[in-house]
Amino acid sequence: MSDNVALCVDLDGTLIHSDLLLESFLLLIKDNPLYLLLVPFWLLGGKARLKREIASRVKLDGAALPYTKPLVAWLREQKAAGRQLWLCTASDESLAHAVADHLGFFDGVLASNGQTNLSGSNKAAALVAKFGEKGFDYCGNEKVDMRVWPHARGAIVVNASESLAADAARVTQVLGTYPFKAGGLKVVLKALRVHQWAKNALIFVPVAAAHLLGDTVVLGHALMAFVAFSLCASSVYLLNDMLDLAADRQHHSKCHRPFAAGTLSLLFGLLTAPLLLVAAVLISLCLPAKFLLVLTAYYVVTLAYSFSLKRMVMID
Repeated sequence: MSDNVALCVDLDGTLIHSDLLLESFLLLIKDNPLYLLLVPFWLLGGKARLKREIASRVKLDGAALPYTKPLVAWLREQKAAGRQLWLCTASDESLAHAVADHLGFFDGVLASNGQTNLSGSNKAAALVAKFGEKGFDYCGNEKVDMRVWPHARGAIVVNASESLAADAARVTQVLGTYPFKAGGLKVVLKALRVHQWAKNALIFVPVAAAHLLGDTVVLGHALMAFVAFSLCASSVYLLNDMLDLAADRQHHSKCHRPFAAGTLSLLFGLLTAPLLLVAAVLISLCLPAKFLLVLTAYYVVTLAYSFSLKRMVMID
């Protein structure tokens, strides 16, 4: 027998192991980094305006996203049983429709529209207006969903902590959970590609060739240079992987990279990449000026590679 209560599903972090605002932002700057200059002005109009401006300039491939597969399988079962499914998200409606069109089992979409950011209380109000108080079940994953669950008949807690499930149980009936186990430090080290730091050991070759390994000052400088290059390289690796999400997800092995697989937050990458670069520059300031010039040249070339040179076959 089918359940006549609508099943409403959050998108970011719930239906997918990612965030469409960050995904679309990365698509935007990959297409043209100069858009970065416009982002603050768009944000002045509110978060919904920002999402609309970005979404209107990118094309999202609904198939190239890290879906929460157990949840998707269950949703298909619910749809087959005759249940009404709605995608309810704070992402811009154009991106939400791309996801809904790809999956093909949603009866409708409620999303941010350029004026209203459909999150938290706004989402709760929209769902109550559409389905009535306690007239829907809701799948969510974040603390902000605690503003929705008190108005829902039941909660499905996805990709969230046990504490959030316990909080949800205090305001409504928890009908199910889909826990997600992140990889922790191992995943972070994989994203930083720490194993690639071995290449930078070449810095010690001239020191050894000059028989200066016993000189603590020279060796100390070489060690600092090694760390600076390694941090700079990891910064580039993070940025490169975030810009190549769609391509990596279609690759047989690169699809397992942390950002592509959704096992590491894009927000982590967007915050960590510049921090690593700043750390590398600060270390470089303790070394001769020529080293900073070399490090800058390395970063500029690898940045150019990430944005365009890799798409030129002969240069690649």
